Amino acid sequence: MKKTSEKRKIILKIKSPYMKHALPFFKAVLLILICLNAFILVSGKTYLYKAIKIGYLQGNTSATIEDIDFYDTRIVESKIGKQWPKGIDYNEKQLNTEFRSRLEKNKSIAFTVIQNDSIRYEEYWGIGSRTSRTNSFSAGKSIVSILIGIALEEGAIDSLNQKIIDFIPEYKNVKYPYNSVVTVEHLLSMNSGMDWDEGYINPVGITAEAYLTDQLEALMLEMNFTEEPGTKWNYQSGNTQILGMILERATEMTLSEYASEKLWKPLQATDDAEWMLDDQNGIEIAYCCFNSNALDFARFGHLYLNNGKWNDQQIVDSSYVTASLKAGLNQQYGYSWWLYNTEYKYPVFCMSGINGQYVINIPKLNLVAVRLGHKEEEKLNEQPKDLNFYIEKIIEQYDI
Repeated sequence: MKKTSEKRKIILKIKSPYMKHALPFFKAVLLILICLNAFILVSGKTYLYKAIKIGYLQGNTSATIEDIDFYDTRIVESKIGKQWPKGIDYNEKQLNTEFRSRLEKNKSIAFTVIQNDSIRYEEYWGIGSRTSRTNSFSAGKSIVSILIGIALEEGAIDSLNQKIIDFIPEYKNVKYPYNSVVTVEHLLSMNSGMDWDEGYINPVGITAEAYLTDQLEALMLEMNFTEEPGTKWNYQSGNTQILGMILERATEMTLSEYASEKLWKPLQATDDAEWMLDDQNGIEIAYCCFNSNALDFARFGHLYLNNGKWNDQQIVDSSYVTASLKAGLNQQYGYSWWLYNTEYKYPVFCMSGINGQYVINIPKLNLVAVRLGHKEEEKLNEQPKDLNFYIEKIIEQYDI
């Protein structure tokens, strides 16, 4: 009994210094949590609870390509899908060591090359596969742009010069006269003059709130245009979100329904896609959040390589495609497509989303390449360094 008692005293002596320091630590953590909760409740920024749930508790400080697991979605239905045929040299020409190393370093999940209407190469890592569905992020802006072109051709939108207040009269505001001047084209070109600070890390910023709120339309209707439209280029996700609202009101269909009927089914997508919503039965997060796989994402690029035609069907008017790929105030940006007309051996146009969701299109080579993954590199002149590298290597390897 004496030995046992002495042993307990030794254990208590060992534990007590840790307990002494642990108690203040837990008190500090508790105080921080109480203050954070108080801030959320007082500020009304209850979307931060979702940020904690899907971000910080998962070990992430920003959005990820797997966020679909935490969102309600709407199906973008395909119908009779048709997979790309394999080229005669399918997967025979392997990526060189430097190319593969860079893809793997940036945690790629998919890389594929479609050239001359057939698959030259495809490879997947981790969660990636032919049927996986991951977040397009801002590559989805190009999809909305395509849908605007279709709605224009069908007459749901009169012209690109049509004022947004024709569709969303709630924007009329005597305090903000520019609200009544902004057109569809201003939104497509990112020169609307919207009061919107684009940023993906700040948890209380407008872009984070738009991604996390369950009242996205109400949030957008609080936005105003404070600079003269058409005078300054400024990349803003809010522009595309308003385009999504316009499409819904103009077509009297949800964005997913319209995309399914007018785009996804005609493109013969092999798999249903999913568009993330702000809430159950809510609206699509239009500026991003179209979830699909690499081979189906490639269909958008191929459509524009062929001037809006898929097989024998003209899905988007060719004149709209041409206008979409013409530079505006920013020489690298058209109607929600990134343009690189002089930077490489051949002109290139891209769909691009954070963390490196790229649909790379090279008309001269009749080629579409798709890279999906978890990580991108820092930007140089608004272009991620990894995208620059991928384009150079793709041209080098497939210029035949």
